[in-house]
Amino acid sequence: MLKSLAIIGNQTYQNIEIVISDDYSSDNTAEKIKELIPLYKYPIVFNRNEKNEGYDRNYRRSIELASGDYAFVIGNDDSIYRKDSIQFLVDFLKENNFPDIGFCNIIEESSGSSLIQRATCTCVLGAGADIAMKYYSCFSFVGGLIYKKSIFDKYNTNKYDGSIYVQMYLSVLMIASGQRLFSLKEPMVIKDILLDGSFRNGYRDTIARRWKDYKVVNNGLPSVINVLINALIDAKEITQQRIKFIYKRMYGVTFPYWILDFKDNGALPEAVGLIAGMVPYKSQDFKRLNTLNKVSIFILYLFSSFFALITPVFIFKKVKSRFYQYFKK
Repeated sequence: MLKSLAIIGNQTYQNIEIVISDDYSSDNTAEKIKELIPLYKYPIVFNRNEKNEGYDRNYRRSIELASGDYAFVIGNDDSIYRKDSIQFLVDFLKENNFPDIGFCNIIEESSGSSLIQRATCTCVLGAGADIAMKYYSCFSFVGGLIYKKSIFDKYNTNKYDGSIYVQMYLSVLMIASGQRLFSLKEPMVIKDILLDGSFRNGYRDTIARRWKDYKVVNNGLPSVINVLINALIDAKEITQQRIKFIYKRMYGVTFPYWILDFKDNGALPEAVGLIAGMVPYKSQDFKRLNTLNKVSIFILYLFSSFFALITPVFIFKKVKSRFYQYFKK
């Protein structure tokens, strides 16, 4: 946190407010932040929850506490990449009539400063349910999500606290309801900043690489399906075609990607556990599909499972970036 604040303190734009919401941490974070507040370049709004309220509630609270026109969200291990990133954002917003919600690209420090490219242009992408469906996966990382504060306040709800994907629900709801989405191709967030030269693998430290550690998992993917469908329902934009699209995208893209990623990390037992955990009828929303679509999604599940298991990892490494770009066209 302190390293992140030191980096942010180098921004060239002056009118910045820092909001920190501490979800009842057990270390000395609160004391260090309070010591920093009177010395820091920008005003800091610091909140410490009286109990651990979970990711979703704390995420929403951090934005609720903001008083600016826009909220630029970063994770607890993230910071802002370039000194002029916020100035660049402000200029873009002014030039494009202040769009409502957006995302930017990310540099991941823990993997050798590699680029996480979720934006392919610096532009306003549009609004509506079809735009929301096309870009919903861009809201899986919280770092670099940008909200017009008045729009966030209008749609903010505790309805999906506990889902661990509240940002996806809110974003799809906003865009499907007519709010304008934008993207910034420039990387503006540095993700997983290193502390004292240490290296973190994140989820890779917990996946099963030995068969004795095998377990059935679902990686939260049924929760993603659920929040996406309910965001469309709440926006009054739900159709059978869009429900099928969500399942098709999940089982045709996200699901095989994770199987291949686990294989890439030497975790075949985790990959097999994901296949077992993602049988389509286990999803609570599978019943929303008609019979024909249920059959087609189940066939896709079988094909994706087989394809991902037999695909060599070196091929996955070569094509995954182009594969991602294809689905963003």
